[in-house]
Amino acid sequence: MKKVIVSAVLGFSSLFTAAHAAGSDSAQFEVRLTVTESCKFTAAQNVEFASIDRSTKAASNAKGQLNVTCTLNTPYKIALAGSGEMSNITNTTSTSKVPYKLYQDSARTAEWDAANLLSRTGNGKDQTIPVYAKLAGNTNVEAGSYVDTVTATVTY
Repeated sequence: MKKVIVSAVLGFSSLFTAAHAAGSDSAQFEVRLTVTESCKFTAAQNVEFASIDRSTKAASNAKGQLNVTCTLNTPYKIALAGSGEMSNITNTTSTSKVPYKLYQDSARTAEWDAANLLSRTGNGKDQTIPVYAKLAGNTNVEAGSYVDTVTATVTY
């Protein structure tokens, strides 16, 4: 009886081994991802000049900012397009204008407009970009609130 059980066990295990070793196959595949370059403005803070006495004709400085997020190591350029003159919005029939210029640096030496672009490289995180401004002419105009709309465009 022992011989029968041992033979049965050996026979059964050899069938299992033969079935297991009957063959196998394998395949390979890749996990893929394409990361595209991108840049997006995440915020824009107005450039707000302080109130001035129009008779002083004094130059005044102000600062705003843009926030942009670009993918890591993506070179980008920002252009600013405005008229360069603020119009009186308090008195819409007024022809008074207050000229200004925008700059890339706090010393206000590097102008920033549609022709003079700011160049940077993305770091994959939100980057704060200061926008510096300076009144560029006569402020002896009609009293009121003055505004100009500037469009910021990022290219990458």
